[in-house]
Amino acid sequence: MKKNNLYKILFGFLLFSMSSCTDMLVVSSKSLLSDDQVFTNTDSTREAISAIYDIFGQNNSYRNRLWLQMGQNTDIEYRSGWATGTALTSIKSDDNIALYNSTTALPDGYSNPGSDNPWNRLYQGVERSNLAIAGIRKFGKPAAGNDMGHYLGEALTLRAFFYFDLIKWWGDVPAWFDPMTAGTIYVAKSNRDSIYNHIIGDLQEASTLLYSINNPLTTSTKLVSRDAARGLLARICLQAAGYSMRPLGATDSEIKITASTARQQELYTIAREACRAIITDNHYSLDGSFKNIFYQQCQDVESQGRETIWQIPYKMGIRGRMVYNLGIPRDPDGVNNTVTIGGQFKVMPSFYYDYNVNDTRRDITVVPYKVQKSTTLGVMEQNVASGITGFNIAKWRAEWVKAPITGTDDGVSPIVLRYSDVLLMFAEADLFLNGTEGAEYFNMVRRRAFGQSINSVSPYDLPLTLDNLKQERAFEFCGENIRKYDLERWGQLKSGIDQATNNLRALRDGTGNYATVPATIYYKWNVDNTISPGERVLTVYGLQRGEIDDKTVTEPLGGWIKKSWTQGASGSDLYLSEGFVTHLYFNDPDKRQLLPIMDQIISVSNGTLKNDYGYTTKQ
Repeated sequence: MKKNNLYKILFGFLLFSMSSCTDMLVVSSKSLLSDDQVFTNTDSTREAISAIYDIFGQNNSYRNRLWLQMGQNTDIEYRSGWATGTALTSIKSDDNIALYNSTTALPDGYSNPGSDNPWNRLYQGVERSNLAIAGIRKFGKPAAGNDMGHYLGEALTLRAFFYFDLIKWWGDVPAWFDPMTAGTIYVAKSNRDSIYNHIIGDLQEASTLLYSINNPLTTSTKLVSRDAARGLLARICLQAAGYSMRPLGATDSEIKITASTARQQELYTIAREACRAIITDNHYSLDGSFKNIFYQQCQDVESQGRETIWQIPYKMGIRGRMVYNLGIPRDPDGVNNTVTIGGQFKVMPSFYYDYNVNDTRRDITVVPYKVQKSTTLGVMEQNVASGITGFNIAKWRAEWVKAPITGTDDGVSPIVLRYSDVLLMFAEADLFLNGTEGAEYFNMVRRRAFGQSINSVSPYDLPLTLDNLKQERAFEFCGENIRKYDLERWGQLKSGIDQATNNLRALRDGTGNYATVPATIYYKWNVDNTISPGERVLTVYGLQRGEIDDKTVTEPLGGWIKKSWTQGASGSDLYLSEGFVTHLYFNDPDKRQLLPIMDQIISVSNGTLKNDYGYTTKQ
């Protein structure tokens, strides 16, 4: 076999070499047709587009690596499961990524040969998109208002999505915008700004071609629609206008903005107008219940016209590990889950106390317990045994999932874009452009959070400032794989995590903003059979500022159990020990925002690829 062909196979650039893992169409024998046969027929073209979507469900792709593992640690979320001081050689690749200690030989699929690794999965998606784009342009007669135009818009949007993630995770990367040939297999990395410019143009074109949600081809939030492309366009423009990690010679890196002032102005204008178009379309609205967003997500509701605009297309129970990785930790109960789930990522304990007590998002986003099987009663019960380090992400819960979770894949589809993000992106772009409209959209999100009418002035309204917007995005999107990239484009990844370290110390020591947080909690159980038979749910006193009564004294027969909370079981047994609070990263996050290219990828690149940013590569 020629080396060129081997390299092409390693990248997985075979359009229809797929097994159907998603709820998209199965590719049939039509895949053996020539391009002029495939892309002059809407049915076979739809199958070619389905092959692009299939990438999301492949192993070592979004299913279990790319979406779930790349967004930690931040100032509000952290990766659990590692012991303080443990040698990193004994920790999984996901921990190394979260702790900013990635190497060029990461295990757990990152260094797999062939197409079965995250880098190659993304490029397989790029090439499938390239083939579809080229075929439709040449043979399909695409235009706004016809199906071929919509399919072209889908392929352009999905390619932009893959390239955006390549940039977020690897920075400058090779760029192909035409199907590969023998002469274009080996290419060096392109400056990401040129890639940004290309995919921004693609999304602007796609926005004129894609159908809105009032079309049979866009009935599901798991499919790309016109407003999905517009939302992605806005997000990419904000990222391209902000800070990013750039190479500084071969052995170092720096955080800087590369867009000129004039280009920033253009990018923020494009972002604002893309969001404005979504808002003007009036297809979406804020859900009156913050809980309902995630309950419907777990229930696999995919109808359009809600708050959710776009989701990654998993099939319930078959692919995807949202609840398995991000859900409330839960022992098997035989009803909702037959396997142990959740808890791989947690919420910074101090962040719980940053929420206003009246913010309805707090108790949907974060809870102070996990769910275990009682050793004495044999029933499931919410348990605070982990102390204050046991604040878990709560947006995804086994008892909400449509079908019982029986393995590592629960099939809950991640939400890529919500309407609240559109409103907040508009506000951010408008703030940069010194506009006057953004404050109202910013406060609409806040009003929903506090149970207020979103269209009327509320006591919870705040002035639109960058600091207020940054905090609001934290409250709104905690756990949703957004925060890290927000911090990066604001140039605040390391400083944000360092501030979280200071917050944890203040919480432990009862100082600063956390001086009024009670050091002791009291808890008791009630039975809730609606979750699982006999399940005991917690009532906790002492989580809120001002809750300082000793319940074992004021209610001696109330069944309250007393527990040391912010300090630990004893003065020498601190939950928030220095070992814990100082190990949120092992290297400077601003110099480890990006992953290195794996040795295995570089070894088959014919000398065209190398690592910079200060990463070393095995030769």
